[in-house]
Amino acid sequence: MDQNGKMNAQDNVKVNAAFSKGCENFTESQLDEVLSEEDLAREKAAKLGGFFEEFELLWQMLKDYHSGAYRDVPWRFIAAVGFAVFYLLNPFDVVPDVLPVIGYVDDAAVFSLVLSSFKSEIEKYKRSSTLKRKGGV
Repeated sequence: MDQNGKMNAQDNVKVNAAFSKGCENFTESQLDEVLSEEDLAREKAAKLGGFFEEFELLWQMLKDYHSGAYRDVPWRFIAAVGFAVFYLLNPFDVVPDVLPVIGYVDDAAVFSLVLSSFKSEIEKYKRSSTLKRKGGV
């Protein structure tokens, strides 16, 4: 971290490496574990700053995938979102969550990676969930 509470280049490399490896190795059983921690996930997501609305959308998508209500999505996207939540739940990541204010900077960076890497999949889910709410599917 730099003096302004922003991640430095070394932290960015660590977060990107953790994200890549985590997505690659994420499993269905880890998805079950993540989804069992809904209250804690929501509590921590509230500390992500401007990402809470996106967290809510992605959380619902994970639940829809898990229940079978939404399967029109590649596993790599589910794994990326699941890993992002898993990372959020882990208090001892690149920047430990116990550090006041700056502890969630890396968690936000992981969510940012998901949002930027899977824009089309996120929009596809939004359209699908909007149609379902309107009774169109």
